[in-house]
Amino acid sequence: MKKGSVRKALCRKPQMSASRIPSPMSPVSSSTRCPSPLSQQTSPSACKSTEQRHRQLDITAADVEAAFENEFHKDENGVSPGVRYITELLIKGLSKEENLSCISSLNLSSPKDGDKKFKYIENLEKCSKLETLNLSNNQIEKMEKLDKLMKLRELNLSCNKISKIEGIEHMQNLQKLNLAGNEIEHIPAWVGKKLRSLRVLNLKRNKVSSVSDYS
Repeated sequence: MKKGSVRKALCRKPQMSASRIPSPMSPVSSSTRCPSPLSQQTSPSACKSTEQRHRQLDITAADVEAAFENEFHKDENGVSPGVRYITELLIKGLSKEENLSCISSLNLSSPKDGDKKFKYIENLEKCSKLETLNLSNNQIEKMEKLDKLMKLRELNLSCNKISKIEGIEHMQNLQKLNLAGNEIEHIPAWVGKKLRSLRVLNLKRNKVSSVSDYS
């Protein structure tokens, strides 16, 4: 071999295979590729389902009342007896107050010609600051579960089916008691003794035969 050809061979640099040299512009493998910011955005379907959930939770007081207007139990024959029930959700919807202990006035009367009425007094225990309560035009038969309403000043239970005055012996702040249009026959003696603040007692359209016990 000639000396010139030897020098050229020694000076020639070894070339790496093109397949082994990573190009600066070559794309990164899909297994290590960073997620695109656009791919991290919530899909339209997910946004739509979220909006639907928000709409379901956006319940107005009118919606609550309308729902409970239709809430009643059916007997074994599927016949609706037309009984409504006093629940905390209903109280919050009618009063537009989330905290029951802040409610001072509550109207739970029913339309005179309504086919669904309250039959039981219930779930009023947390309304400790209630001063005015209207339960007229219902189907209530017993005065009960009112012992927590110590600040009550006006109680309207007219046009029900009450036959006995009871459950209000503790109401020393009660000033007006409307029991007109019931089935009361007897006035207990404690009404005039324990209800010291009582100024108005309406017993019209009842079955009271004598008021001699009331003094």
